[in-house]
Amino acid sequence: MIKNQDHSVKEKADTSMSLETIIAMGLFGWIALSMTLMGLGIW
Repeated sequence: MIKNQDHSVKEKADTSMSLETIIAMGLFGWIALSMTLMGLGIW
């Protein structure tokens, strides 16, 4: 039973970590896109 709890906790940690990574990558991508458009004079 303890092993099952540890496994579920690890799965939750992996899920939250991947979600944070997706948000960080999306934010970085948005900043890069904004800088590119400003550099081209579009934005």
